[in-house]
Amino acid sequence: MFKPRFTTTMKMVHHLLEIQRASTIIDQLPLPADILKELQKEAKETTVLLSTRMEGNELDDDQKRKSLYRNSDNDLEQEVFNLMKAIDFLDDSERRNLPITEEWIKKIHAIIRVSHGRKPRFSEYRTEQNRVGSRNQSGFYMPPEHADVPALMEDYVAWLNAPESLEIPAPIRAGIAMWQFLTIHPYMDGNGRTSRMIATYILRRHQFGLKGLFILENFYDRNLNAYYKNLQMGLSHNYYFGRHDADLTVWLDYFLEGLAEVDAQAAQIALEKNAELLRAEPEMIRKLDVHQRQVFRQFVFKQEEMSITEIMLLLDMGDRTARAKIKQWTESGFLRPKDPNAQRVRTVVLSEAYGKLGDAIRQHPQQYGYLLNDEDR
Repeated sequence: MFKPRFTTTMKMVHHLLEIQRASTIIDQLPLPADILKELQKEAKETTVLLSTRMEGNELDDDQKRKSLYRNSDNDLEQEVFNLMKAIDFLDDSERRNLPITEEWIKKIHAIIRVSHGRKPRFSEYRTEQNRVGSRNQSGFYMPPEHADVPALMEDYVAWLNAPESLEIPAPIRAGIAMWQFLTIHPYMDGNGRTSRMIATYILRRHQFGLKGLFILENFYDRNLNAYYKNLQMGLSHNYYFGRHDADLTVWLDYFLEGLAEVDAQAAQIALEKNAELLRAEPEMIRKLDVHQRQVFRQFVFKQEEMSITEIMLLLDMGDRTARAKIKQWTESGFLRPKDPNAQRVRTVVLSEAYGKLGDAIRQHPQQYGYLLNDEDR
């Protein structure tokens, strides 16, 4: 059974507090849904650009951006597209709260890997010895023999899901998971990208995902030599000469430092975007919550009146919940019944004040682009 060894240092504690602070800022910041979606999209794309560059993809950023959302016969372009699909798989896994299993790992690696012909649904572990780097490089590493990989991966996943492991703070657990996966190196290629996906998913599943805004690769990309040096920790190039029972403190100090830095960057970007909105946004819009913004946008850009059923479908909520919302919004002056004399409200429109604001927005839509959905633009 895999049992990682490490010592919790004051440096690690300090970085854990910084990570928690950034997470709290983003969780409590009332960013409009559209702005959040825009920032998430930017974070995903940047993750792909940096991650593929770390792994040696020689396309420039413009070429990669053109490859993010389309299949290609070119391996380098397909590598970019595959990694974006892998991030989509993380999103879906998070929505479904899927655990990390060997099958899950094989699935995400299959998505990442560039292959020709019919692509397997799951990637099987390597069946030959591989190596990382060249013998004359400081980062040269010989991972465990392929015959040992299945048992090592079984132990790895068992540790990830063990009750005692779940008591370890998620950022530390993510760092351990990343290091151990790279140490086992279960595949011939794609190990770096897969390891960072696993670490990211652990953080996201345990309330440290910062709503998908942090970019783990930002820290490593600035100094790849430091990244590889801290992964090596001065250990032997041979897995069997100490790596199977290594003290991970040095790596975890480095990992948490990087995570704290990229989390702080994400929080700062969110704070700046929020401040920008507050300066430009009318007070009446600033008062609206996420659901009200969706309804307001629908009224302004798509329809003059809405039935209860339409609001239920738009907000993906039940009849009782929708009616309670509409009652609250009517009392607060956001909506009003289309027929004020009706015994039962079936259709609503914007209140007079919000109706006038909607008219002003339609006359100057360029000032309110953040209210628009992608399809409205």
